[in-house]
Amino acid sequence: MLELRIGRTVIEFRFLFLAVLTLCFLVDETGIAVLGLLAGIMHECGHLIMVLITGYAPKRIAFEMTGIRMDQPQDGLSVGKETAVLLAGSLLNFTMAAVSFPIGWEAFGSVHLVLGILNLLPLKGLDGGKLLVLFFSRFTDLYQAENIVFIIQIVMNILLSTYCIYMFWHQHGNITLLIFCVYLWTSIWK
Repeated sequence: MLELRIGRTVIEFRFLFLAVLTLCFLVDETGIAVLGLLAGIMHECGHLIMVLITGYAPKRIAFEMTGIRMDQPQDGLSVGKETAVLLAGSLLNFTMAAVSFPIGWEAFGSVHLVLGILNLLPLKGLDGGKLLVLFFSRFTDLYQAENIVFIIQIVMNILLSTYCIYMFWHQHGNITLLIFCVYLWTSIWK
């Protein structure tokens, strides 16, 4: 693991992140991996900008195998500020998609659009799942809110996996959809 420190923020680059990144660049002939990486970094920058606007500095930014993760300071954010931070990543993706399509950058706009939508899905570890926990915790305790989101995630996983498997068989074996299914199910235990 490579670790840098900027002020009070620790930036970590995990080996598996670098390995998956290298594999993507070696295997991907379309350039979508590079566009996906740029869109992911811009998504996280949206979160980071909103965190800084709220007056906090992230404790840690980790580049991991499954993406980029930011840890909030221990004193946390208010529910309103945390909601704004969670929505900021997808909002930046949607803004970039809206800018990219009119100037002819359809692939870049599509990647941003897909990334923005995927991050709002009600899945644990994604912004949408965290937003649902915040929402349900207003009406019940945190433990029950997380259990409600867990049940929603199981239902979503079944629906998305069914769709991915169907598309795999009808799209001439696009392996990306099966990898996405595996990611969905492993994200439950993250």
